[in-house]
Amino acid sequence: MPLIHTNITVGTTPTPLLTVPNGTGYIAVQVNNRDSAAIYLGDSTVTNTVGINGGQNIAASGTVQIWMRGNDTLYAVSAAGTSTGAVSVIYSA
Repeated sequence: MPLIHTNITVGTTPTPLLTVPNGTGYIAVQVNNRDSAAIYLGDSTVTNTVGINGGQNIAASGTVQIWMRGNDTLYAVSAAGTSTGAVSVIYSA
């Protein structure tokens, strides 16, 4: 399986980071936030506020690993907008 690495700019509205192809088993996905503002991970309704749709927080310069499977889509939203390509996603497909 090849290793895939992509850099993404995340704004203040939900931005898709990755959609796992249908039929794929579980894969580990690492998300790196290389910006000075926090980002929040979740589904297409994720927000950057505390509450029902508030996502998994990744602090500035933070990293998290999550498990995803076929047809899963991971979204992110920034607390303040990120600089170009500041969020990176690494996984094996």
